[in-house]
Amino acid sequence: MGLDSRGVNRARMDSGEGSDYDWGVDLNLGLDLRSSLAPAKETHMANQFLELLKSKRKTPVVVAHRGDSFHAPENTLQAGRAAKKAGAHGWEIDVQLTRDGVPVLLHDESLKRTTDVATKFAGDPRGKAGWDVSDFDWEEVKTLDAGSWFVSDSGGSRSAKQFKTLDALGADRKLFAAGGVRIPTLEQTLRLTAELDFFINIEIKSFPAGYPGLARTVMETIDKTGTASRVLISCFDHRELAKIRTLNAGSPNRSVPLGVLQSNPLHRPGAYTSQIVGAQTCHLSNTGVGSASNAYRKSASVGALWKDVFDDLKAAQVPLLVWTVNEHGPGSLTDHLAQLGAEGIITDHPAGLVKSFG
Repeated sequence: MGLDSRGVNRARMDSGEGSDYDWGVDLNLGLDLRSSLAPAKETHMANQFLELLKSKRKTPVVVAHRGDSFHAPENTLQAGRAAKKAGAHGWEIDVQLTRDGVPVLLHDESLKRTTDVATKFAGDPRGKAGWDVSDFDWEEVKTLDAGSWFVSDSGGSRSAKQFKTLDALGADRKLFAAGGVRIPTLEQTLRLTAELDFFINIEIKSFPAGYPGLARTVMETIDKTGTASRVLISCFDHRELAKIRTLNAGSPNRSVPLGVLQSNPLHRPGAYTSQIVGAQTCHLSNTGVGSASNAYRKSASVGALWKDVFDDLKAAQVPLLVWTVNEHGPGSLTDHLAQLGAEGIITDHPAGLVKSFG
């Protein structure tokens, strides 16, 4: 979860930092979308993930950001297994399409940061365009090493060295360095999620590339794997959520809840999420609830966060998931979010949050 936008803040996206889309929202703009985005009288309570988020738990649901990113290469099956082992309730992944239309797990548009594409395809003219996954077919993507970067001694964005977990990986360090970790398809990922009895938040990476058919392909893969009850879909491009609502409506046996992803603060987030977009959950950055405010930076406390955001969403009965939060323990941001009633927290360090909640 920055704008990538091929020229606008590309560096942030390729580093894996920041949000994917800073959506500037004006409720007045959304009013024109009501008829297509918020059809009445839908129920998503058949979805087990949404039921968990609405179950009035004493502590937030823990969702592993791109899997257990502290202990495994992000967006891989290994990261999903590690997240389950760490005690998370589910994991969040990013989905894009290859050139030939296969949905795969990848955060950046470019393959460069998290694979050996620049080495394996050295001299390939596609490198001049940035090594984008949309320029490669699945048969090429599946040959790439998606694990060595994570345990490299040179470190890098979101590597084990940066997370300070390199020495704690044990035998997994050699496993990741051996070159056998691969970028998985969405189908492989959903089948693993079911096998682990896990939940999954699929972030559709439709902005800014605008992959034709991405939403439909994702929904078809969910149907194929029979995993709809485990899935929550989120997206920074809220128009994409409208497409998915239409696809949901066309399948009486499918009930996949939608989540509004947002970096900046929202005015009346409950109304925007449920009435204008017609989604069921709201996913706000931790800065979007006040963690970067002067008040919180000067004196980190529950009272320094923006309680009105939590109150508004609770009044609308919209679960709030806050991302990405790695600090844990008494007096931490995680602790403060839990006290304010956040229904879910998305984290790179699921074991730390699970331990924090006892």
